[in-house]
Amino acid sequence: MRLTPLDIRKMPFRKTLRGLDPDQIHSFLDQVATEYETLIRQNDDYAIRIKHLEERLDSYVTIEKTLHDTLLTAQKATDEARMHAQKESDLIIKDAQIRAGRYEDETRKRVHGLESELVSLKNQRDSFLARFRSMLKTQLEILAVIGDDLKTGPRNEMKHSIESIDEEETMDEIPSHPHISSNLDL
Repeated sequence: MRLTPLDIRKMPFRKTLRGLDPDQIHSFLDQVATEYETLIRQNDDYAIRIKHLEERLDSYVTIEKTLHDTLLTAQKATDEARMHAQKESDLIIKDAQIRAGRYEDETRKRVHGLESELVSLKNQRDSFLARFRSMLKTQLEILAVIGDDLKTGPRNEMKHSIESIDEEETMDEIPSHPHISSNLDL
């Protein structure tokens, strides 16, 4: 059974002949009851305060748990974003390498084609120059013959000398127009 301040104040004592002074006992009991009442109030205040602090602590524990979970979620999202970004950058790099390889192959083919066309044009030029030299040589020979005939002989002989030159042979020596590629800039 719990003792209350009222129990202390109202405690009945038996009276004896040689007993203690009842006023002094009652005064002391009042003082003890007052102190006891103060302690009970403090205890109740402390209990209320402890309950309030426990509620705040529970709130802080909940906030801490929420923050911890949020931090874990953020860390996981960051890791996933980093991994996704890494995969995306790898794909971009691979795509760029593939494109660069294709561009390099196309460029090589184009350079090879241009080099082939350049060689072909040089061969056509050399062929044209050779035929043109041959034609000029033939024309110079004809001019020399005509010049000699004019100096030495009558007009009929000159006509005969010119007619004796086979026109088809001289026409065959004149080169046809060389094919010049329109897509090559020299």
